[in-house]
Amino acid sequence: MYCDQFVVFTAAIHATDITYKVISLVPNGETVAVIVNNHIYPLTNANSNSSLLHFGEAPAPNNGDYKYVIIENENNQIVESENFTRTISDGTTSTPNDYYGRSWNYFDLPEMPDILPSLPIIHRIQSKLHIHNEIPTIHFYGDQSLVDMIHQNQTADIDIHLNMTYISPDDVVHFPNVTVALSGHSTRGLSKVSYSFKTPTDDYLYGYRRIKLRSMSMDSSYMRDYMSYGVAKAIGQPSSEYSYARLYINDRAIGLFGVAEAFKAPWIRNEFANGDANFDHGALYTADIFGGKELFGALENGDGRPKGSPDGEMQPLDSPAELSYLGSNVSLYSAGQYDVKEDPSSGSPNYTRIMDVSKFISEQPTIPLDNDSTVSLWEKEIDVVSFLRGLALEIILSDTDGYLTMGNNYILYNDLVHQRLVFSGQDFDLTMGTMFYNASKMLSGNYSDYPGFYKRPVPPALMAVPHFKQEFENLLINITTELVNNKVLGNVIRGVYNMIEQDVAWDQSLPRVASDILPGAIGNINSSLSNDAEQMFQGVSFQTAVFGPSVSNYTMSLLDWLSIRSNNILTFFNQPLIE
Repeated sequence: MYCDQFVVFTAAIHATDITYKVISLVPNGETVAVIVNNHIYPLTNANSNSSLLHFGEAPAPNNGDYKYVIIENENNQIVESENFTRTISDGTTSTPNDYYGRSWNYFDLPEMPDILPSLPIIHRIQSKLHIHNEIPTIHFYGDQSLVDMIHQNQTADIDIHLNMTYISPDDVVHFPNVTVALSGHSTRGLSKVSYSFKTPTDDYLYGYRRIKLRSMSMDSSYMRDYMSYGVAKAIGQPSSEYSYARLYINDRAIGLFGVAEAFKAPWIRNEFANGDANFDHGALYTADIFGGKELFGALENGDGRPKGSPDGEMQPLDSPAELSYLGSNVSLYSAGQYDVKEDPSSGSPNYTRIMDVSKFISEQPTIPLDNDSTVSLWEKEIDVVSFLRGLALEIILSDTDGYLTMGNNYILYNDLVHQRLVFSGQDFDLTMGTMFYNASKMLSGNYSDYPGFYKRPVPPALMAVPHFKQEFENLLINITTELVNNKVLGNVIRGVYNMIEQDVAWDQSLPRVASDILPGAIGNINSSLSNDAEQMFQGVSFQTAVFGPSVSNYTMSLLDWLSIRSNNILTFFNQPLIE
């Protein structure tokens, strides 16, 4: 049937042809085609910058419906077909860049509402990097031997250079000579690794040069980073946004990844100065709990590993980057403790700022003071609102790997305008129900129960000022009431589940390109976690990870966690529960 129609098509010329475009990795000997009006039309052209994007001319469908198939080159027989039809409007001359096998290009996704004004320091560029109801495709291609090398040495820092084409439904952007590397700490030890890439100097992907592609391999829900970065933005914190993309390298599908901005140039000017290249900015620091050592080297040497108490319960890490006062030797605060992600516009990173702030915090009186002079002293040293919001965010999200629990995964920006430090969190994959610490403490409505709350120097010093304590408690109540509950955030979770369900099934069907070497290391860190770590890294089904039932207190489903977390906080503060 299809063979005869194909012959008729080759002899026909249509005055009303439109261009059909589809992204697909097509095996050798096969071609992607479109079925229109019960006829097959091969799409024999490929985009010059990516072999994944196929296109060709065919008539407009009489009823508006069309679908893509894969056919054999020799006999034009269908070997695979989409199990749905697509619709195109009258008068359209070209389809979007459709994705083969995915039934949508633009998803009707519930929005996460902004519930607090952004910090006054934030002046973020408008960018198309994160369009939350789309999932674009990123295609790296180049020397396969270099690609093999970085995957065979997955714990090493190796840069390679590849070409890159970014394909969204409405755009195709190409970059030659992109710098690509594996990234992250713990995910380097998993078979689905994370990546980072950097575009050439003075060449930008929607305003950004440095992008992280997060594997989400420690998160069977594929959503913890997405939701957490969304909450950070919703409460007005400086941070990355987060979205999704499919990744291919050469002729191999790699998987579904999270797209996040790296906190390197031009991130500061994009976040605080609307992208102004002449912006005079200070240094941006990140905490480094391993003191500059590679994660796996630290584990092998017995350094930097979380310690358990005699009963096996994991305790907050002794962090070298918790803003403790280490004395008047400024070198004690330098790289290896607070790593510089971006240098200041001029001069050297001002570690004296961190030393002075640490000293100020250590010298705060233990007797609560609540007068204007005390508040203004704090506000001269740090952006208090950013610290209060950041700490509230960690507690509400049950962040296992943040400032409080690990002294890790936070940023400090030296704001030169106000001469003070700004605080925010980053890397939220171990949140929202993935917990290495006592679950009852991490889920307690009483924030003072939270692991590390009184171990780190900042929270108790801030809570000693009644004005800040009241602001902090108001934040916990308001963020929970207005956003982090089943009615609001739960609705977003259910929407994202529906959006990425097909992409997750595709991701989980793919063979991986690296090796699993981390799960055993987790057991070595703390034997009480070995079974839960094995469960976590083997994963549970996508549906179970989102809707439950939870497999353990260390790997709760998102909606189970959300219900317990919000109810406990609201109950503690005598607030009405939100169903």
